Amino acid sequence: MKTIHRPLLIFLSAIVMLNACSTQQQATGSSTAVSDAVTARNYTFIATSVFPTEDSRFNPRLLFPNAANLYQLTSRYDVRVTPDSVVAYLPFFGRSYTAPMDPTKGGIKFTSTRFDYKKTQRKSNYEIEITPKDNTEVRSLYLTVAPSGFASLRVLSTNKTPISFNGNVEAN
Repeated sequence: MKTIHRPLLIFLSAIVMLNACSTQQQATGSSTAVSDAVTARNYTFIATSVFPTEDSRFNPRLLFPNAANLYQLTSRYDVRVTPDSVVAYLPFFGRSYTAPMDPTKGGIKFTSTRFDYKKTQRKSNYEIEITPKDNTEVRSLYLTVAPSGFASLRVLSTNKTPISFNGNVEAN
């Protein structure tokens, strides 16, 4: 009886180890794809959750220590970066100091063809600062990209409170 269990145990452990090795190879392959896309400035940040920064004076829910202010997004919102343009289509939750004349112009929507792009690498993460020069609404976008493709985006606007997004980066 013991002789049957031992080979079965060895066989199952070998399958688990081979599966772990193949998962590691897939993750390494995706990290090189993300790295190449960020280096080539040809990627899309897809937002999956949003974290609006609100002041506790205006939102009493933030006075409690366990209050969560992270919202999951169900529609597709993204920022597409190419070597010659940045196209953003993101929602906005928070305080706006000026209202748009057109009600369909809400959120963070812009296309920029003149922008500064600064990329630095800290440890294994990429930190990217995009400053549009032809848009007066958005001051800068700060994107932090991990090798796995997970990314965090902070948007600073001139007439709105800052807002943060979590999501993934994919190559175009």
